[in-house]
Amino acid sequence: MVDKKYLFLSGVIIVFIALLVVTLIFSPKIIKPVDKEDLPKTCEGQCNGVVSCLEQCANVKSNLATLNEDVTACDEIQDPLKAEECRRNVGLKKAIVAEDSSQCIDENCRNAVLLSKAISTKDKILCEQITIEAMKSDCLKLV
Repeated sequence: MVDKKYLFLSGVIIVFIALLVVTLIFSPKIIKPVDKEDLPKTCEGQCNGVVSCLEQCANVKSNLATLNEDVTACDEIQDPLKAEECRRNVGLKKAIVAEDSSQCIDENCRNAVLLSKAISTKDKILCEQITIEAMKSDCLKLV
């Protein structure tokens, strides 16, 4: 009697699986096309005005712009202060990579380029040219 029970249950399971497979094979495939207008086109468009989300979008864009040394990407940042910070960061990276402080637009950038160059060349004379005292002190300790 036990064998008949298992045999019956096995048969029911096999029939159920067969029906499921047949249903899946012959069911119509409905694919709804997505209109491009339905998709948010930008990071900001996906934020729905949430300030923290908008800030994260600006940070991501700024980081990518700096990484790629692409100041034009900063123009996509909606917050004018963050966009300007992005431009400074891109300029700073370009100046440090080129070891050329003439590319800088502010004192902090010029000092950072001098610090970077002083450390890489171990030249204390460059440290002496730094105008921010805390940075100059750190430079002299590191070189």
